[in-house]
Amino acid sequence: MNLVELYDIPDAVLPREPRLGGSCVAVPADRLASLARSGPAVLGLRPGLAGTDGFTASLLKELRALVHLPDGHSCLLVPVVPQTLAGQLGREKWATAHDVVPRPVAGAARPSGAGEPGGWSAADLTASSWPLAEGLLAELDVAAFCPGALLGVVPGTTVLTLSPRAAAAARTEEDSGPFGIRALLDADGPGTPRPSASDLMMLAHGVRALAESHPERLEDEVGARLALVRAHTAGRSWLTGPPYRRGRDLACVLPTTLSPAAVRELVQFLESRALVYGLADQDLPTALRVGLGRTCGDDDLVRLTGLLDVLLKEIR
Repeated sequence: MNLVELYDIPDAVLPREPRLGGSCVAVPADRLASLARSGPAVLGLRPGLAGTDGFTASLLKELRALVHLPDGHSCLLVPVVPQTLAGQLGREKWATAHDVVPRPVAGAARPSGAGEPGGWSAADLTASSWPLAEGLLAELDVAAFCPGALLGVVPGTTVLTLSPRAAAAARTEEDSGPFGIRALLDADGPGTPRPSASDLMMLAHGVRALAESHPERLEDEVGARLALVRAHTAGRSWLTGPPYRRGRDLACVLPTTLSPAAVRELVQFLESRALVYGLADQDLPTALRVGLGRTCGDDDLVRLTGLLDVLLKEIR
C-alpha cells in the first residue's frame, strides 16, 4: 500500500482531535501537549495533593449516581487500562474460582447475571453505553469500564465495581501486590496506586458534562453520529458495505476492501504521525472502528472521512 507523504495531506482533512478511533488506547505522552483540554498530564498536578481525598469522595458519589450503582456495591478508580486489571483478576484465586474476570461485551444483548441460580457474573463494559443502563451494574458481581469513550477523557483509568459478595471474597485473598483487589479496596494501604489528581479532575469534568446533558439522550446522539458517518462515506470504493454499529458500542465499523496487512499499515501510518489513534479492531482485521462518542466532534468525523479518501487514493 503506497501511502502519501504527510506534507501532501491537505489541512482541511486533518482531524483536530486524534482520538477518533473506537478502541481504548493510551495516547503517547509526547502527544498530550496538544490535548490540553482533556490531557491529564498537562495540568501537572502531583498525586496525593492536599484535599484529593475529599474531592475523590465527591467524584465517586456523582459517578455512582450517574451509573445507578447500588449503595452496597464498591466502586474503585484504578490507574490502569481494563486489560491490565483483568490480568490482575486472572491471578487471584477468588476471581478465577467464581469466573469473574471481566471480558469485553459486544452486541445488543444486555449483559446479565450468570446462567445458573447462584452463579456469579462479570463484564468489561468499555466502549459501550451499557454502564448507563439502569440496574445493570446491580446485576454484575464484577464490572469494569474505561471511561474514555463514554465521558470523552483520556484512557488510562478504569472504573471497577464489585458486589458485596465479590468485595468480601476479594478481602480473603492473600497479598498479591499493590494492584491486588484487596489492596485497592484498602485505599490507605502503603504503595496502593491511585489516579493522579489531574486524572481525577478530568474524570470529574466528564462525569459532570454527561450528567448535565441528560444521559438518556446518549443513544440518540450516537445514532445521529452514525448517520453522519454513513452520509459522508456513501459510495466509497474502499468500503464493502455501509458503516454499522454493534449493539450499544460507542463506535461504528467501517468494513473495508483492504487486506489485514493493509489495515495494519494504514493504522500504523496514522498513529506514528499522531494523526488518529484507535482505528484498529483485532476482532475485525479488515475493518476500521470510528468513535461515535464525545471524544470527537462532528467536524472531525467528516475530516476523518476525507483523510481516509486521501490515503486510500479515492478521487472525489
